[in-house]
Amino acid sequence: AAKDHYTAGPSLRVMNYALQIAQALGLPKTDVDLLKQACLLHDIGKIGIPDGILNKKSALSDKEREHIFRHPAAGKQILSSVADFQGILEIIQTHHERVDGKGYPHGLKREDIPLLARILSVADTYDAICSERPYRKAKSKTQAIAELQTVKNKQLDEAIVDKFIEVLS
Repeated sequence: AAKDHYTAGPSLRVMNYALQIAQALGLPKTDVDLLKQACLLHDIGKIGIPDGILNKKSALSDKEREHIFRHPAAGKQILSSVADFQGILEIIQTHHERVDGKGYPHGLKREDIPLLARILSVADTYDAICSERPYRKAKSKTQAIAELQTVKNKQLDEAIVDKFIEVLS
């Protein structure tokens, strides 16, 4: 379906990977519970993005890219009126930040990005690499691990990537 980018399938896979990382890092139950919630809702901001942009096979225009760049902030805004979601708003808003500061929406670096958002980012990236997209075929586990290796310390937190690869092996 057109809007399946943020529905059960992908979100549950991302959650599964993120929870494996959290367990390997020995995170407390309160963090694990927040991470579960954040994984299930991390892309809810995509609800406002037209399907034509989400399913586009070719490169996005600058205007189309702006829609994509807005989804973390939109997600935070959508969830902010619900008291039960206060603990995950920051994770939702920062899950596309990069440790090298080239992410969005704020260009945060390293530890300025919440730990749970950095975990979600690794899980989400791995799932994206292993999933079929309108513009490319899914990659194998081996290819996905190789790709994670090339983006660690740039896009993704190196320690979290290493821990995840350990978990996958």
